[in-house]
Amino acid sequence: MNIAQLIRAAEFLERKDREAEHGYAAPATHIPDDITKRRPKSKKSQGNRSTHNELEKNRRAHLRHCLENLKDLVPLGQDCTRHTTLGLLTKAKSFIKALEEKEKRNTQLLDKLTKDNGHLQRKIDELSEINWYRPERSISECSTSTNSTNSASESDDVDILGYNSTQSDDSEDRSSIDSDGFVSGTGQLSLDTNSNRPIPLL
Repeated sequence: MNIAQLIRAAEFLERKDREAEHGYAAPATHIPDDITKRRPKSKKSQGNRSTHNELEKNRRAHLRHCLENLKDLVPLGQDCTRHTTLGLLTKAKSFIKALEEKEKRNTQLLDKLTKDNGHLQRKIDELSEINWYRPERSISECSTSTNSTNSASESDDVDILGYNSTQSDDSEDRSSIDSDGFVSGTGQLSLDTNSNRPIPLL
């Protein structure tokens, strides 16, 4: 810094002091750039800068951690050993798009299977109702068939009994035929000596 710059700085400070004493604002004066640049920084500005640097450091560390996790999730392949951030993000974008398409197809398939399941459930309910009515009908049909079979058996028994009694009567009648060719029935008969005809006895 030369003497002329020091003189200008001193004049500037004197004017500021006079303005402060009189309580009025003086017209703005041009401050040399070299004087303003060489002013010592305040502690507040230095603290803000340190805070900003610390936040930036933490942000970069968090970003690196996220990129490392992304490498584990995205299939990168065996073709290259080192991946740039841009390449990693590009492959991650393609991978996310493929997952969205797969999820869309799975959702459509799930909707179709749900509809098919409802249709099959309705079919099962219909078949269950049909199987519930069929045994009742079969039982009634079996009862009717059994009754008709029993009636037919009883009529057959009656016919057989009638047929057997007829046969026994015929055999008895045939056995009662005598040597003269006359049949003696179940009642007692006697022969008329004059006419040689059998006369039933009362």
